[in-house]
Amino acid sequence: MTLFKLPDLGEGLVEAEIVEWFCKEGDTITADSLMVALETAKAIVDIPSPQTGKVVKLFGQVGDIIHTGDPLLEFASSETSTQEKTISDKETASSVVGVLSTEHEAVKESASAVSQHSHSGIKATPAVRALASRMDIDLSIVTPSGPQGTIKTSDVQRVAKILANVGALQPLKGPRRAMAKAMEQAHSEVVSVTINDDADISTWPQHSDVSCRLIRALLIACTAEPGLNAWYDSHSIGRRLIKAVHLGLALDTKDGLFVPVIKDVQDYKAAALREKINDLKIQVQQRKIPAEALRGNTITLSNFGAIGGKYANPIIMPPTVAILGAGRSFESVKVNAGHIEAATFLPLSLSFDHRSITGAEAGRFLQSLINDLQQAQ
Repeated sequence: MTLFKLPDLGEGLVEAEIVEWFCKEGDTITADSLMVALETAKAIVDIPSPQTGKVVKLFGQVGDIIHTGDPLLEFASSETSTQEKTISDKETASSVVGVLSTEHEAVKESASAVSQHSHSGIKATPAVRALASRMDIDLSIVTPSGPQGTIKTSDVQRVAKILANVGALQPLKGPRRAMAKAMEQAHSEVVSVTINDDADISTWPQHSDVSCRLIRALLIACTAEPGLNAWYDSHSIGRRLIKAVHLGLALDTKDGLFVPVIKDVQDYKAAALREKINDLKIQVQQRKIPAEALRGNTITLSNFGAIGGKYANPIIMPPTVAILGAGRSFESVKVNAGHIEAATFLPLSLSFDHRSITGAEAGRFLQSLINDLQQAQ
């Protein structure tokens, strides 16, 4: 028999969800024909067959999570030897670039599966544990009311009643699952500080392209304070200043948050930049954006004001050290030469990693950015 395992789908993509099988057990498929569609953290990838052969076994069903190195499919061997073999890295590379590393079986993740392994240190009798298992209750979310922190039957029943009224657990998948893991990493690693200010954009012409103006101002600020366009290495306790600006642009979709990267954004003129942004939006909405277009940003922009909200606490994803958030513009008044007059302001929120950037550096960055935004053109 010949096993085909899930290859390495790219940097950081260590797992994928089965979306659709294009073959079934007993089928004979040809080399390069599609076998399965997998959803990674950011994209749907079609996996072609590395060989011609009869499918003996499929590992996993639609919705299952498969990790790098897990078996995906088993072919009937065309060799006389009865020894089982695994498709080599070289053979796999012809269909999907990657390196195979583990030999685990396909894993289906669920809340109930997790709960079976999360009771370490939790005080509960075997009967209470059995009740929790039958009711699909994770004891780690149950507040104990018994002596010395022991969980009682009534505690489990109380949680079950609450959960019955809030609906079933919906496991996060695809982009939302990736976002949950990324936010957890950011929260545990980055020392984040956010400063807020407003830019007076009263002199902007009507129908100005807010995103393009923000990007232009961000580039000027990166020149003034290069330390914010950098990567921080937490293991070496050092930073790498990056000359080119590879801008991560946060985009909202029904499937979750995507951050495609505009490489060398400093080389774009305004018209070309708008065309690039529109193209990225289409690719993201259609889930056709390649994985390499979602990596390598050196600084991030989130124009959340197009949806709502003035100020925020944008989350920095390591190894980057800064993210700029732009809120919804608002009307207010200002004092000009002793006179009060109406004005339009753009609220800004700059989060920076205080391990790498001082407050003064962040302040100068933001002020440089505001100075450019306050220009009429």
